[in-house]
Amino acid sequence: MAAVQLYTTNANTLIEGKGHSPLCRHAHERAVVGDDDLLTIAELMARTDFDWCSECGGYAIRRLSDSQLSFYRAAHQLHDIKWRLDGESGIPGTEISTVIAGLDDLAACQPGDAAEWCSSDSWQWQDTIRELRRRVARSHAVVGPGEPAS
Repeated sequence: MAAVQLYTTNANTLIEGKGHSPLCRHAHERAVVGDDDLLTIAELMARTDFDWCSECGGYAIRRLSDSQLSFYRAAHQLHDIKWRLDGESGIPGTEISTVIAGLDDLAACQPGDAAEWCSSDSWQWQDTIRELRRRVARSHAVVGPGEPAS
């Protein structure tokens, strides 16, 4: 049980603000993002310096549902593509077709209930994918087949 993972927005006491579980209304109902913290129950029990939200308790201690896990994994793939494009030199040797195929897969992603997805983050998800597609088209961070790495 000590290895069960907890998800929180802020486990670092040096950063101002309370820790929230993903989608807590006090954290502006934002979903999981790349810099959210992951710790174990053992790590939690060893510390006393957390400042947790009184509404959500500060962390999610439950297993993610299949749709939440699907979204979590897809979000990390999206963050990875963005990270590749944010780097000055990117990751040389990555083919444009591979990145575009990944974005196509992520554009089709619809975790959970369709009505819930359409009313929440889907517009932001699709907007992010459109922006990344524009960046791929003009980026030197990825190269096409047969092109030299920059």
